[in-house]
Amino acid sequence: MNFYKFIIARLNGKDIEKEFDYYLGLVKKGIAGFIVFGGELNTVRRGISELQKEADERLIIASDLEQGLGQQLEGGTVFPPAMAVAKAIQNSKFKIQSSKLKILRRVFKAVAIEARYAGINTIFAPVLDINTNPKNPIISTRAFGEDPESVSFFGCEMIKTFQSHGITACGKHFPGHGDTETDSHIKLPKIKKDIKALSKTELAPFRNAVKAGVKMIMMGHLNVPAIDQSGIPVSLSQKAVSYLRSKLGFKGIVITDAMNMGGIGRYSEEKAALMALAAGVNIILHPSNPDKTALYLARQENKFNLRRLDSFREKLGCVQSVSVPDFASHRRLSEKMTKMAIKVSGDFSVKKQPLLIILDDDSSDSGRVLCSALKQKYDALHCVRFKRDEALTFSKLQKHRDVITAVFSKTKAWKGAPGNWLIHSMKKLMKSSDVFISFGSPYLLDNIRDRIGDCPRFTDRAKRSRRIGTVPVVKIYAYWDSDICQKAVADLF
Repeated sequence: MNFYKFIIARLNGKDIEKEFDYYLGLVKKGIAGFIVFGGELNTVRRGISELQKEADERLIIASDLEQGLGQQLEGGTVFPPAMAVAKAIQNSKFKIQSSKLKILRRVFKAVAIEARYAGINTIFAPVLDINTNPKNPIISTRAFGEDPESVSFFGCEMIKTFQSHGITACGKHFPGHGDTETDSHIKLPKIKKDIKALSKTELAPFRNAVKAGVKMIMMGHLNVPAIDQSGIPVSLSQKAVSYLRSKLGFKGIVITDAMNMGGIGRYSEEKAALMALAAGVNIILHPSNPDKTALYLARQENKFNLRRLDSFREKLGCVQSVSVPDFASHRRLSEKMTKMAIKVSGDFSVKKQPLLIILDDDSSDSGRVLCSALKQKYDALHCVRFKRDEALTFSKLQKHRDVITAVFSKTKAWKGAPGNWLIHSMKKLMKSSDVFISFGSPYLLDNIRDRIGDCPRFTDRAKRSRRIGTVPVVKIYAYWDSDICQKAVADLF
């Protein structure tokens, strides 16, 4: 049996021309497809087209486009993360105006159309995890919300829109990665809930996604004793796959999360791939070495029964030639959604000589666009940047200034939770800051308590707000750190 048919390999878009012969070689060997990371849109588009022409069967061309094509390919549009999208569309009582629902569907349609133009036929989204744990280091703003209703609603809207425009949607990460404090890229998280609690919360979005006709579901690298007491990741578990099939009634394609992740636990990638296929998974995603994995599986062929991938190919989306998308319109739509998503807690009035403190948890020179935009409003703005693990020098905090603290901390694979440096720095700045902005996780701001206004420079403001003796810290929730988001926040001042 040709085991390449069970594997989706990594394709580095920036190297597609230089490494084209390697990717073409995998196609000739019968690889199921590729997951695309990075590169320039037109270059990757041409390369994918050439690979498809050489394939005996249509390749699965997938990518993590939770925020649109621009998340991976230069030239595509980047939209706000899922949590920001949900905040922009729904109100506190989960009522959605028809006008906002139209905007939501336009966003999802734009993502699908741009993906099709690039030659991508499968998007690893929506994220169906419910972010019930504020300390979650890898889901956070990638989730649509903290409850099954909102995650189900937005997830199903994404699925229906994607698949009505020729894209296979992939719900992830079954049975739910939201209630963890561990990034499965690094090691195997454990979900401690019993099956009743899982069914009520984590499983609800997946159950609704199946009803909505989702064509693919990704198994998370998660230890879930309620489903499989053996402790192996559900991505490798026959009991977990059986639960998805029998209890949720899913008839589509089952795929693992990436096999190069630490979440596969104590197993080698090759052994994990074997266990996954034996468990009934249809596709192995992103082994570090697809040739090594395919060879290992071939040597073990007589030890287990495999379900064939062929019967699932007709369930994939069909990408046909499409005209050039209206990228300018899509970017305007992203800007509109970004502005709609930003939430402000409290009223503020910043004076003419503010101090902007940037806490850069990613050490990536974050905040330059924010600083530049605010300088256009305040000629005397003073900007100070502190990178991760850099000591805060409080001599720079001039007391006659209003203080704005901007926190840049991305939710991304392999990073883990925000470091002690960031939390410690935010606590230190709590008493001296008038405004806190999070260009990332909203939960960072939720831990900031209102401070007691015992500093003379706050007295006038306290009197104006009729809260003598107490001055609350104003919080701005921005959810992501794109240039358009930084400019939108600056427009609030």
